[in-house]
Amino acid sequence: MLTFRRIAGAFGTCAALALAGVTGPTQSLAQDYPTKPVQMIVPFSQGGATDQVARLMAQPLEAALGQPVIIVNQPGAGGAIGLANLAMARADGYFVAIGSDSTLGARPMMSETGYDLSSLTMIARLVEIPSGVAVRADSPYKTLAELVEALKTERLTYSGSGIASGPHLAMAAFLAQQGVTATFVNSDSNQDGLVKLLSGEVQFLTGGGSNFPALFSESGESDIRVLGLAAEERWPFMPDVPTYREQGFDYINSQWFGIVAPAGVPPEVVAKLSSAVAEVVGSDAFKERMKEFFFNPAYLDSEDMLARVIADSEAVRPVLMELGLLKK
Repeated sequence: MLTFRRIAGAFGTCAALALAGVTGPTQSLAQDYPTKPVQMIVPFSQGGATDQVARLMAQPLEAALGQPVIIVNQPGAGGAIGLANLAMARADGYFVAIGSDSTLGARPMMSETGYDLSSLTMIARLVEIPSGVAVRADSPYKTLAELVEALKTERLTYSGSGIASGPHLAMAAFLAQQGVTATFVNSDSNQDGLVKLLSGEVQFLTGGGSNFPALFSESGESDIRVLGLAAEERWPFMPDVPTYREQGFDYINSQWFGIVAPAGVPPEVVAKLSSAVAEVVGSDAFKERMKEFFFNPAYLDSEDMLARVIADSEAVRPVLMELGLLKK
């Protein structure tokens, strides 16, 4: 079990930077915010979707705030270490982090992470992507219905970007809805899961939609076949892929990313940060940049983001219980 003490013991140099001055009075008044660089914790390694979102957001946010935004990667424990570090940082708006549907909604219910909703302040949601499922191009399963039908009589395996990640929980919830099961083979990342799929170690892959378009050539050729996306309507980045609903499955699910801060950040600072994010996410330049990486801008303010986290937490609770991942 990941205890608070173990998390504290895992601090590296970056963590020490993020926690510098955790005690004592704030160094500047909220109305003057910001007057110095803002550190943005990414609770995963470089190169993943969370890190990608942070780096795409940092530069335009710098322009909106008028101060540098410094990215600090603090990977470990499925995102728990970085967010636990954030929860203990000074609540002055100069320490923030990138959270997601899984790290904010599911992770605190699984183990003693060192943080929960009461120890964080939601700032704003940034982007979202639909969940999806893919098989190898030579797979016998041509549709989502064929895959579900096979699961009724066969024990298939699948992978994704880690146990209790957004993609894993999205597929686990869908399988439970259909009354079928499959064996999840853990991976360190979506790329690792893709290797398992292509090598034949697993029969299907669960992932956020942004992982799939780059795997297709301009002529539409690929080593994979995307069976469906759990979006409300067809996704502009993959218009030929049917939604789950089109195939007779009433299921919608998306992964999303947003900015969080420690609990107790002054409301004026929350408002300034959220307003700056709204300015960035609503800009044409940011929208065009997001298209290059297959993300959908999806701004929510602090209050609406909190409501979304609470709703996601309640939705995923029975899934975690079914998987035996809900902490006692």
